[in-house]
Amino acid sequence: MLTNKATMLNTKLLKGVVVGGLLLSFPQVAGAESRPRNADSATYYLSLGKEQEIARKYSEAWRYFDKAASFDPTNVEAQVSIAEVCTKMNKMAPAIQALNEVVKLRPDDGKALLKLGKLYFNFSQWDKVIAIMPKVQQQLPDAKNVAYMLGKSYYSIENYGKALEYLQQAVKEDEENGDAYYLIAHTYTTMSNYKQAIPFYERSLKLDQQTSYETRVYEFAMVLATAGKFDESIVWFQKALDKGYKARDDFYTNFAYTLADAHKTDKAIEMMEEMLKRRPTDIQLINGMADVCYHSGKYKEAINYWDKLISLDEHNARPIYQIGMAYIKLGNVKDGQQLCDKAIAMDPSLAVLRHEKRM
Repeated sequence: MLTNKATMLNTKLLKGVVVGGLLLSFPQVAGAESRPRNADSATYYLSLGKEQEIARKYSEAWRYFDKAASFDPTNVEAQVSIAEVCTKMNKMAPAIQALNEVVKLRPDDGKALLKLGKLYFNFSQWDKVIAIMPKVQQQLPDAKNVAYMLGKSYYSIENYGKALEYLQQAVKEDEENGDAYYLIAHTYTTMSNYKQAIPFYERSLKLDQQTSYETRVYEFAMVLATAGKFDESIVWFQKALDKGYKARDDFYTNFAYTLADAHKTDKAIEMMEEMLKRRPTDIQLINGMADVCYHSGKYKEAINYWDKLISLDEHNARPIYQIGMAYIKLGNVKDGQQLCDKAIAMDPSLAVLRHEKRM
């Protein structure tokens, strides 16, 4: 057999066999030196799984980790490894199953509970989050975002009292959490507490200019309008457009009504006229334009729009009644009363409008 010092040194670095006096060598797999020699152990399969995970071969890694867990069901590291690699593969069910096994083996393992809770949170399993995260708060009081996850979970199941409790806690823990501020704002809006929502919208829009930003800007404009802050609302309507909001006619309708409420009637009518070009027989839009004119004192213009409604539906008594009221406003009381009486004869339910006016 031919050997020399060089080949002797190589045998320390490379595995190989001697064939016909020549050493045939093979490169070692990363981590092979530290791999356990006993091929029939959980530790051995764990080491193989780690090698595959490092190589980003997650399916193979999962297979080895699963073998390790099968060999030793009490091996916590194997279950944690399954959970981590399955999470990378977006395999929710096996990841959750593995973490549940860890929690069974170690009921007081706060870190495992936190991972399990985060996984449930990422997949919108709100009830599971609510069941797990209070235990995490007890075991890991310094864990981040736990209050936020609880708050969003309660918000998602429409328990707004609990949602506010945890979300308020979340913004105290992290003053830069824009989504938590937004959820507080939207919770107040859902409960029709618009004025209370305003500062939280402002804070959230300042912090988070990425997540559906232009949509939230429009939402804030609507909240301001509903709270009676019309001039401020107009600024945010325009900002939504500037930020690229894909406005539809409902946007322009709300914008126009806000302009009217801010006593910018001409701009409101101009915007609605543009809509009318696209929707020339839209009864609701025409009636809205008439209302805007009427409530801003433009009675003749209002009559013109109500006349359009009558031309579309001559049996519609309401615009006849409204024209009668406009005549009265213009000082033509006799003709106005006659039109109101005619409308009530056509539709007796309109009598309530006259009653409300008298009251």
